[in-house]
Amino acid sequence: MAMSLTDLFHQLSLLIGLPVVLLAGAGAAIIVIARDWRVALLGYTVVSIGLALLFSQIIPTQWALLQIIVGGLIAVMLYLSASQLRPKPHELVHWEARWPRMASLTSFRALTVGLAAAIFFLVHESVQLPQLESLFRDALLWLVLMGLLGLALHEEPLHAGLSLLTFLGGAELLLFTLTQRRMLVGMMFGGQLLLGLAVSYLVLAHGLRARVSDGEAT
Repeated sequence: MAMSLTDLFHQLSLLIGLPVVLLAGAGAAIIVIARDWRVALLGYTVVSIGLALLFSQIIPTQWALLQIIVGGLIAVMLYLSASQLRPKPHELVHWEARWPRMASLTSFRALTVGLAAAIFFLVHESVQLPQLESLFRDALLWLVLMGLLGLALHEEPLHAGLSLLTFLGGAELLLFTLTQRRMLVGMMFGGQLLLGLAVSYLVLAHGLRARVSDGEAT
């Protein structure tokens, strides 16, 4: 009997549980550390795929696949919004004045993530979440930690928005474990999509304002 796509996806998630958590954790760290917004979007895509694989062990696989669809749509929306703000080929703009602007202090953020990782490994086993297996508990704690860290270290909309989406994804691991209601799952994924739309708008608004300010300064 041929295996369906959803069955294959579920079996894959069971076989590579720990690598999926490590992959999603690395993607979340990339969002916080990355200087280039394109790399941050790649990190979010990795997080979305990892979350979908983890969700498939908690909720029906067909529902979990929505995380990949929603995450992909958000990544495309943010990419298109950011791409609209690239300088035209004939425009001579110094690289530091271009938008979407690259976040600065990459080494500082990498050091902060390293410190957060050290603290995480020291305390994660002492955190008790009886409803979650240890693997899912670690994934939740790391994603929430990286989401909060990204919100604290970034002020521009794209990185901050991706950090908020990462935080939301970690929280959904606990929420979907506690309840598997279809309406709730749909509302959470719909909320992600609306948040992605809001972040895309803020990326455009913030970028256009920065371009106008640069034009007035010159």
